[in-house]
Amino acid sequence: MENKSSIEQILDGKDNTLVYKTRPSIALSILLIVSGALFIALNNKLSDSPGSIIPPLFTVIGLGLLGWGIVSIFIRKTKYKLIQNKKEIFFYDIFFDIKERERLINVMKERNIPELKNLKTSGIDSLKLRVAATSDGGFCLSQVLNYVPYEYINMNEVCQHTPEEAKVILEIRKNRE
Repeated sequence: MENKSSIEQILDGKDNTLVYKTRPSIALSILLIVSGALFIALNNKLSDSPGSIIPPLFTVIGLGLLGWGIVSIFIRKTKYKLIQNKKEIFFYDIFFDIKERERLINVMKERNIPELKNLKTSGIDSLKLRVAATSDGGFCLSQVLNYVPYEYINMNEVCQHTPEEAKVILEIRKNRE
């Protein structure tokens, strides 16, 4: 079986002139670390009053802010945005019954998107249509994924949809929630 590129690999591609990748600034993380350090330093100034609950409270708040700041430096969510209008691209999953696999692949191959409404959905995530789209449907990519033990396998190539097709897909997603 040949390897098919995922939506994320397409969006990360070097020749991509439609989308860019962003990550939040670390300014908030640094602010949290500085605030935590200030609370701990302020605790040292207030530790002269015995029996007060304020110094231990400031220590706990300071350590919490310090920990949150350090963790948030390393864990920042990657977002994709369109170059033209700076709209964010969101990822959605629509789950279908595994018995509908061939029909779903054919619908996507033939680009007969309204036929998606007739396919049986499922609560079990063994077959899914992964969608990356802006909220207005101006940009939309989709791909069928099938779950085999411990991983999802891309069943078709990534499809780029017209705004009309995207609106149908987003409507199906909205109705299935």
